[in-house]
Amino acid sequence: MNPSWVTGLLLAATAANGIAAGATLDQAIKQLPARRRIGAPAYLDYVRAADMGNGLIWYPIMGVGTAALTLTAVVVGLLTHPTTVLAIALVAAGAGTVAGGVTTARAAPTLLPLRHGEHTAEAVEAVLNRFATINALRAAAIVLTLAAAIWALAETTS
Repeated sequence: MNPSWVTGLLLAATAANGIAAGATLDQAIKQLPARRRIGAPAYLDYVRAADMGNGLIWYPIMGVGTAALTLTAVVVGLLTHPTTVLAIALVAAGAGTVAGGVTTARAAPTLLPLRHGEHTAEAVEAVLNRFATINALRAAAIVLTLAAAIWALAETTS
């Protein structure tokens, strides 16, 4: 496989992970803390309108697409007999992608029970707190994946 393919795949994976990291950090740093100011019931209205609206299309496309692109870059990169440093960066990107997938698989269904019906403020807050914790772990995994992808990209262009 031509090394330029690896560079191209890593460039695309880096861009996709940058978008995913930005979206996840926005949720972790700005959106979720806002629930403390506006209250859980008001935040639930927002989640239903956003995350359980267009988010049901956007998040899976972004998540699955980014993971597939990153894992493709990792596999193709490892098949090109990379340097040791590049191999470590690729494995780190792959591990981060798997960690991001595992945490997403835990985070996504956490909010779904709130999609319909009436819930007490306490019940909503408990679910949102659980989601915020899982989302923080997911954000860390995605940011680490982004860092590893940047590292791998830098190794292919140096």
